[in-house]
Amino acid sequence: MTAMYPPVLGYGDIDMESFESYYSRWPADLASIPRPIVEQWIHRHWSCFRDRWVSLQPHTWSYRLAAMTSAQVLAIDHVGKWIEELDAEGVEYVTGAPRSRTPLAQKMLARGTFAEPIIVTEGAGHVTCPRSGEQRMKVPLQLIEGHTRLAIIRGMINSGHPNLAAEHLVWLVRIPGG
Repeated sequence: MTAMYPPVLGYGDIDMESFESYYSRWPADLASIPRPIVEQWIHRHWSCFRDRWVSLQPHTWSYRLAAMTSAQVLAIDHVGKWIEELDAEGVEYVTGAPRSRTPLAQKMLARGTFAEPIIVTEGAGHVTCPRSGEQRMKVPLQLIEGHTRLAIIRGMINSGHPNLAAEHLVWLVRIPGG
C-alpha cells in the first residue's frame, strides 16, 4: 500500500530530500491531497505517515480549508488523554517557560493563530485511530496532525492571550465509509 506514496528520500538524514524535489515526484493519482498537506504532513512526518496513516488511504479523503473560532478549536478532540496533555503543554507556551522560546511558539504567539493549518477529521467515528489501542476517532472532530500547534493555540485560548486571533484556519477532512 505504501508503493503509491513515494518515499521521502533520505528521510531522517541531514541530507533529506527537499519538499520541492519530493513534490516533483508526486504522482498525479494522488492529486486529491492538497499540496500544503503533502508538505506539512506527508513530507515532514514521512515515517509516521507511512507507518500509521497510509492504510487509511488519505488519497480517498476529501479536504477543505475552513476558518474556526477559538470555541470551535477547543472542540477538537483526540483519543486517550491527549487533550489533557496538550493543555498542560500549552500552559508552558504562554507562561514564559522554555517551550515559549521555540521558533514555532514565537511565530504563533505573535500571529495569534496556527503557523500552518492543522489537520482535523470531522465525523470519523467509524475509523480506528492509528496507535490508539483500537479506539475509534472522536466525533465530531479528531486531530490528525498538528499536536504542538494545537497545544500552543489551546494555551493561548485558555489564557486569554492578547494576540489571539478571532479565527484559525484548519484543514477539515472527511474519511469515506461513515
